[in-house]
Amino acid sequence: MKIYTADEIRFVEERENEIGMEFLRLMENAGAACAKRIEKYLKPDFTTVVVCGKGKNGGDGFVIARKLSEKGFKVKLILAQGAPLAGDAIEMSHKVDPSVVELIRYDWDPNLAEEAIENANVIVDCIFGIGFHGEPDEACSEVFKMINCSTAFVIAVDVPSGVDTDTGDACKYAVCADVTLAITTLKPAHVLFPSRGNCGKVFVLDIGIGEEALSSVSPRLYTLRMEELIRLLPARNLEAHKNDFGHVLCIAGSRNMPGAACLCSGAACVAGAGLTTVAFPESAYASIASHMREVMVLPLPEIDGKLAATVECMSKLSVYIQKASAIVIGPGLGQSEDVTELVGTVLRSAKCPVVIDADGLNALANDLSVLSGLQVPVIITPHPGEMSRLTGLSVSEIEENREGIAAEFSKHHGVTVLLKGAATVVASKEKDDVYINTTGNVALAKGGSGDVLSGIIGSLLAQGLSPIDAASCGAFIHGHAADVVIGDTSVAGLLASDLFTGIRKTYIELNK
Repeated sequence: MKIYTADEIRFVEERENEIGMEFLRLMENAGAACAKRIEKYLKPDFTTVVVCGKGKNGGDGFVIARKLSEKGFKVKLILAQGAPLAGDAIEMSHKVDPSVVELIRYDWDPNLAEEAIENANVIVDCIFGIGFHGEPDEACSEVFKMINCSTAFVIAVDVPSGVDTDTGDACKYAVCADVTLAITTLKPAHVLFPSRGNCGKVFVLDIGIGEEALSSVSPRLYTLRMEELIRLLPARNLEAHKNDFGHVLCIAGSRNMPGAACLCSGAACVAGAGLTTVAFPESAYASIASHMREVMVLPLPEIDGKLAATVECMSKLSVYIQKASAIVIGPGLGQSEDVTELVGTVLRSAKCPVVIDADGLNALANDLSVLSGLQVPVIITPHPGEMSRLTGLSVSEIEENREGIAAEFSKHHGVTVLLKGAATVVASKEKDDVYINTTGNVALAKGGSGDVLSGIIGSLLAQGLSPIDAASCGAFIHGHAADVVIGDTSVAGLLASDLFTGIRKTYIELNK
């Protein structure tokens, strides 16, 4: 699903106004669509308070108040900024029957407005829309605080008031909604943090804008829905055999971190790879082999519990490199000169796509030149700290511009970048589009989660997905796996290995 910026959606609406529906009809449709959805949260004895600003978002609110009152619901309408100023909003305000809908102006009677908000069952936030930037004035801040202090169910129209549509920034008292009704399309504020935390559950509402108007711009950001994921994942022929689903080689683990090898290779199996081999230092054999029944094990020569870059080690490993459909390198390898040399040698000798994670990335941090001239696709999966080491930027600088930095790095170094964190982003050298993941939760902030993710991505590569699709679908599946299992494990108690159950449940939903 494409994600439209404020300017892009304005252009789309202007185009629709030229070739299809005029602005006033679009506002009527938006308000009607919102009112229909809001009805699902109402009971006959509920009082709904619609809080309107002076712009077009307030115009949507007038339509909502009218539509709900016409259905017999008790509605109060608060003007948070005085009388409307936008032309369409003024016209819509005149259509509200004051004998049915109680009208309260905050600037005239703030105490009455506060009382209405305190006693509301449902509050509909229509104060600011996609045009908001910076900080609200003192009066609006007070209204925001009243809404946030209320026990009512809060529904934001398009975006919660006080968030910046394009950057995802949120002002101090920005409205925290239980549900956000996105008009026509998703916007960056719905998927980026911190604003994503203000949105609650997001529903995209169709208000009748045609494909011609929507295609008049080319949004750079996108995300995936379950139905889109179904189309991207390969179908499984009933006559297929294991070799049809690829062979993943996971080069992972060390004496002190054997679990990383188990999680990475186990995830590759659960995500659908036909064959999986895990290569690791021989001293970790007992720890790894005893936990891995479904994978082939390849214990290799080591130095101090970490893989050695010796001729013997590389000779044994090269046999499997030639067989592999995808390689994952890095989880739990540890750091040493030999590991750094081995990572470079594997990259230069690879004949298939490679996922580089964790200590594989640390091995590259001091010399990114190894990425130049590689003959195979590469996906890197850094968290912000690892991305900081790769770029020389601070973590805060990276977090302030996640999409831009990932895209710049991917183009400069010719790799696909999956930058982990809240709202994981994926950027590719092949296209300008940047994927933003919307699945997952804070339970993933635990050791081992990234090892599972790299295994999933390796598995999808081995099954034939392109690097950008493998990375974006992998992020979706990984996050969704956490979403579907926290009810059984809790956010605090989720283990990385619990994600295997989540992956299976996700594949059941996908019918894969």
